[in-house]
Amino acid sequence: MTNELMIVDEWGEKFGIQNLKDKKFLKNITPQQLEDIVYLKQNINPVFKNVDAVLKERLHNGEQFPHIIFSETKRANIDQSEQTKKAFVKKYGWDAVEVKSQAKLKRKYGEDIQQDLDKVTVYTTSQRLKYE
Repeated sequence: MTNELMIVDEWGEKFGIQNLKDKKFLKNITPQQLEDIVYLKQNINPVFKNVDAVLKERLHNGEQFPHIIFSETKRANIDQSEQTKKAFVKKYGWDAVEVKSQAKLKRKYGEDIQQDLDKVTVYTTSQRLKYE
């Protein structure tokens, strides 16, 4: 038997990482087992975020690890100057530019923009997981 990382719930039920990667396994467990796993995940996620934060901090401070390094990545961003926007609108139409989000507009123009936003805001609904 190999050493496998396992999650053990409060009743001593063990869930191996390989099982949790397998959708067939997850589809066949009871609703209670699935809910237990979800709550365990909620408790584990912050732990790994802390681990990642400390790792990044130590890498920034020059510490070296045998198998972990920072890699350089390039990110492509379109110039947001007025000149670029005008050129794109002229060539491609208004679909080539986007209105900023409410939060960005408020940061740039202050709370006075809220009245104008209220006139044009479209609300949509979506489903979100809620843990009680």
